[in-house]
Amino acid sequence: MRKLFSVMVPAAFAAAPAEAAPRLLDCVAEMVCVTRVDSVCDKVDLSYAMEVPRKTGDKLILTTAEGERFFEFRRLDDAPGVLVQAAGGALEPGQGAGAMTVFDDLGFVLTRHSLLPLDGAGSPSSAVAITIHGRCEARR
Repeated sequence: MRKLFSVMVPAAFAAAPAEAAPRLLDCVAEMVCVTRVDSVCDKVDLSYAMEVPRKTGDKLILTTAEGERFFEFRRLDDAPGVLVQAAGGALEPGQGAGAMTVFDDLGFVLTRHSLLPLDGAGSPSSAVAITIHGRCEARR
């Protein structure tokens, strides 16, 4: 009987349905940093909505409360401890590659490479990394 129990218990756990990952997330950016040689960070409160894509290669789009597409990436392969990770190229002039990771605890980091005039509109542009830190929650 003991041998039968030891086989049945793992089988019962394997047959239990896994909790589904959230598909719709509401995310809030809490801090934005612009990095070149040094970093300048500012606290922010920017809201985004995101639908988690199902398959590798599907689009991950962050939209603002006004419905504007703000960031667009392609889903990458799954990784342990990560709800979704995605990357993509430029969407407009002066913009480079970007990436986003939403971890299982729903904290996120988004980074975009850009070419920006750091000292005002007429100044020469500098290559920078813009990094956004924040949290998401499952939409109910």
